[in-house]
Amino acid sequence: MITFNSYEHFKKYCFKIAHNKEIKLTNQQYEVFDKFESVVEFLEHLRNSNRIEFKNCVLNKIVELFKKGQTTNATDTMDYLIRKISKFKNGEVDIYYVFTSFNSMLGMDIQFTEEFINKKNIDDVFFPSKIRVLEIVEETEKIYSISTNGFDMKGIFGVYFIYDNQGVLAYIGKSSSCAISRSFSSAKERDLLDFSKIEIRATKTKSDLAIYEAYYISKYKPYCNTEHVFEDETTLVLPELEIVKTFERDIHNDYFEFKYRYVRSRVYDSKLALDKLNKSIFLENEKNKTLLENKGYLDRYSMRQKAYENCLKHLIDSEYQNVADVSRNMRLEN
Repeated sequence: MITFNSYEHFKKYCFKIAHNKEIKLTNQQYEVFDKFESVVEFLEHLRNSNRIEFKNCVLNKIVELFKKGQTTNATDTMDYLIRKISKFKNGEVDIYYVFTSFNSMLGMDIQFTEEFINKKNIDDVFFPSKIRVLEIVEETEKIYSISTNGFDMKGIFGVYFIYDNQGVLAYIGKSSSCAISRSFSSAKERDLLDFSKIEIRATKTKSDLAIYEAYYISKYKPYCNTEHVFEDETTLVLPELEIVKTFERDIHNDYFEFKYRYVRSRVYDSKLALDKLNKSIFLENEKNKTLLENKGYLDRYSMRQKAYENCLKHLIDSEYQNVADVSRNMRLEN
């Protein structure tokens, strides 16, 4: 990172880069450089008054673009920020949206200081209408379970019926290799992990398989099927297939619940946030990220994964299987 002695030093440095790259700047671009000094002064004023903080220098961000040969992008960005600040000074734009432009266009990550926000001086023209905070969130999820007993019929081919948690027939499918494994995969794919029942109906030959699948879908019209579903009724009557295996779940008890708390970043209305600051929400900055990490609050994925694994261990110790993993476990056993 370059430390510039003055704004004039910065301008000459950029012009030299453009010259070395044989890029000719227009008069309009030179004018933008003259006006952009007010942007630098604006940022410095707010930082010196302890209203904002940022690590990356706006001048170095512009230099980065020049070094990449993106001179037009650089001067267009500068011009946009000049006009954005002008709109703020005219009362047309809130200061929050001024800094979102710096963050999105230059990746500067400008943040309001805690000292400024904690003063709660909403009449200050620089006080933002919105702030980005770290929020502690609690979520509860379920792992739908089924007894480990009964998964001993590997390799059976046939048609399977999946009934939803209301006992309504939701889906009919087939498998020419392992109908049990495929039925649980289908339940997962169609968000039917909380099913009440799965029936496996064996066919005598694999040639019968496609016929019976189409026949049963046309006859019963399960709401998750899309093919072989017609408005009229079937006139053919085939012999019913024998149900060789049934998997039933007690939808009111066959699940394990796990809770977890995590930290997420979100934008909050400033007036609503003030009473919650440093309680359930914290101003987003490195200090507060570290504070919450030290208290054990991490991102959603990390906290969920830990809680999920603990719940899954308890489920297995209780001689149950996770419905979502049945198909995978059967493949591993094979």
